[in-house]
Amino acid sequence: MSEPSLESVIADFIEQKEAGLATDPYEFLDRYPQHADELALFFRNQDWISSAEPTPPADLVGRTLGPFRIESELARGGMGVVYRATQEGLGRTVALKVINTGLLAGAEERRRFRIEAEAAASLDHPAIVPIYSIGCEEGWDYFAMRLIEGPTLQSWIDQHRNDIPRICAIVRDLARAVQYAHGRGVIHRDLKPDNILLDENENPHLTDFGLARWHRGDASMTRSGQVLGTPHYMSPQQASGVTEVDHRADVYSLGAILYALLAGRPPHSGNGMAEVLRSVLQDEPRALRSLCRGLPTPLERICHRAIRYDLNTRYQTADELADDLQRFLDGEPIESNNRSIVRRMVEEIDRDRHQSQFLKWSSSLWHIGIIIMVSHGTIYLLRRFDQPDSIAYWVPRLAMMIAIGARILYARGGSLIPRTVAERPVWSIWIGYLTTLGCVNALSLAGVIETQSLFPLTSLLSAFGFIAMAGHVWGVAGLFGLGFVAIAGLCVWMPSTAPLWFGSMWLISLGTLATHYRRAGNLEQLPK
Repeated sequence: MSEPSLESVIADFIEQKEAGLATDPYEFLDRYPQHADELALFFRNQDWISSAEPTPPADLVGRTLGPFRIESELARGGMGVVYRATQEGLGRTVALKVINTGLLAGAEERRRFRIEAEAAASLDHPAIVPIYSIGCEEGWDYFAMRLIEGPTLQSWIDQHRNDIPRICAIVRDLARAVQYAHGRGVIHRDLKPDNILLDENENPHLTDFGLARWHRGDASMTRSGQVLGTPHYMSPQQASGVTEVDHRADVYSLGAILYALLAGRPPHSGNGMAEVLRSVLQDEPRALRSLCRGLPTPLERICHRAIRYDLNTRYQTADELADDLQRFLDGEPIESNNRSIVRRMVEEIDRDRHQSQFLKWSSSLWHIGIIIMVSHGTIYLLRRFDQPDSIAYWVPRLAMMIAIGARILYARGGSLIPRTVAERPVWSIWIGYLTTLGCVNALSLAGVIETQSLFPLTSLLSAFGFIAMAGHVWGVAGLFGLGFVAIAGLCVWMPSTAPLWFGSMWLISLGTLATHYRRAGNLEQLPK
């Protein structure tokens, strides 16, 4: 009797399902191994397009995979199911992780599962759960690791928030383990309390390298715009979907874990993943001392430095974080305290929370700055030749506004509407500026304000705009605002050259912003 074709097997499966009969995909895979690959793809697609719940993983309790006899289920995660098992021959009890989609797993899932196992197996550190063996039995990918009997750090948090020395020691030990992994080319990318197990002595053990980036990993597995990690503990760089994140993403996650251990809640929260991601990208975490009264100030500084938005002001390595925690435990001054006030101010001023949103504005900012400078140089020259204000002031200013509007429309494909959350506050600031400027000009035309007072007033309005923008985008914009305050004084003192002072300050401000974003864009394009 000839073997049934793939089409007849699929037709049989569909008929049973439509008839309401029990249809176990795993039974079909066992019954027709010659069609296993095609059937696995079919069953996966069925789960994807079906409105019903996906097919649950098969229960492997009581079965044997390789030398491991599975005894009970311990936990389920996004990629695998962890079982308690006994290694026959050695009589060793292990934790056996099996890919949760089992025989239905696709090539990418199997590859990622394999990378998790191999990445963890390459590490030999007392605070990292060791891998004993890796295998595949009857289509089931698995790896065996040391069984840690204790709870996860997540279940430990609520009961031990007041034990500050123990909390610091746990995060210090984790940071040392993470640094060890980084030194061997492994970035975890999913550090969170649920991935940390505590043994009987409350020593932490890092596990679950399912999202790890390893020097042997396939770069195609991390696509641009793909958000990898757990939102509450992921770095802003991961939340923004950056293609490549470096070891400082793990440093951020360690800081977020420290924050959660001290505050009883992660630094960012919200109703649903989208809201948490928005908070990670836009909101400053609440000051720890507002949640934990009596918390030592040095410890708060350590935690907040670890979770800084800006990569360059964060701890640069996990060891630096561990060293500061050790100094705190020893009662010594922490490294963060040794930074001068000037350095802290420079770091705060240089912060740019929405840098990636404005990289494409570099050339437009230069062009707008040149337009403003040329128009005000024209005003200065026309005044030197004793032209009336109707020509010397209003004609160049009107031409300037038309040219700027045209340049913005061109840069934005014919639209003036803000497209991102980062753009909206900037739009509001400058729409408010233009509205107020229009009112000032109207008062000047009505004779309420003298024309010579326009430049000091518009300089102060510009100062307000840049200072307001400093809190939302690049902090250096606040320095431009102070520059405009100084220009307002020069305009009063030397009214004849006021147009040149005003136009020059705009060119310097926008040119500096343009250079900042051009350099940032060039850095993003460098190979990692």
